[in-house]
Amino acid sequence: MITKEQNTFYKENGYLIVEDVLPENECDNYLSQIKKHANSDFAAIMNPDRFDFLVAQSLENIVSGLSLSERVEHVEECRKTAQATFEIMANKTAVSILEELQDSKIVGLMSQMLFKEANTRYASQAWNPHQDNIYPQNNSILKNGFTTQYLTTNFFLKDANKDNGSLYIYPGSHKKGLFNAEAHISYRENKNSNPGNKIPEKYLKQFEKVDCSFNKGDLLVLNGNCIHGSYANNSNISRPLLSVSYISDGESFIPGKNAKRKVISLEKNRNE
Repeated sequence: MITKEQNTFYKENGYLIVEDVLPENECDNYLSQIKKHANSDFAAIMNPDRFDFLVAQSLENIVSGLSLSERVEHVEECRKTAQATFEIMANKTAVSILEELQDSKIVGLMSQMLFKEANTRYASQAWNPHQDNIYPQNNSILKNGFTTQYLTTNFFLKDANKDNGSLYIYPGSHKKGLFNAEAHISYRENKNSNPGNKIPEKYLKQFEKVDCSFNKGDLLVLNGNCIHGSYANNSNISRPLLSVSYISDGESFIPGKNAKRKVISLEKNRNE
């Protein structure tokens, strides 16, 4: 699925951009589906691959002025959205790429929908430079040589650049393990605050920051210890992406109070 050069680039830099992993129509259909569960602020949706999480995060849509039949329809939409999210999480192309990069079998752990919907409350927020592995805390070094077996991905549902809130990365930072970080709330945080446990500047200056651009359907793979963040979206163009986290099968991790990470098999449809 990937070239030898891409594999080497990932090992050296801690990230890889793979183009056209999702077809454009799948991106459009999924975005239309997941938006049915967004609140008026287009806040992040944690674990949309899980039916119970979707219902819990869209209760206001169920109880506010809907008839019984409309509530039942909304619950059914939650089931459809959870299945559609899982299908992206278990995308065969993506999983094959990740297992080749990781040199091991992988399983899913969690997902998160980040809208950065233009002209809404969360659009103007920018993620601090952070390491995703600060949350699950997997520090196992296996034969592949990485300082963690945890990794995250971003499936881009629209084009993304610096203007509409794309990501920046610090290549090579994944080789140093976890840094001491300043704690920040990273789920439905307060207005005018930026999420992501912030890596101090004294550590960042070791690395050269790289701004990234993406096209609809692209996949970003990030080693869990690779420092990255995002810009504010001050444009009129939204920057939606689905973030999915994975780990080498059999590895330990902290579930988390809100995320409730758990091992999710990617080998077959969960409804079968």
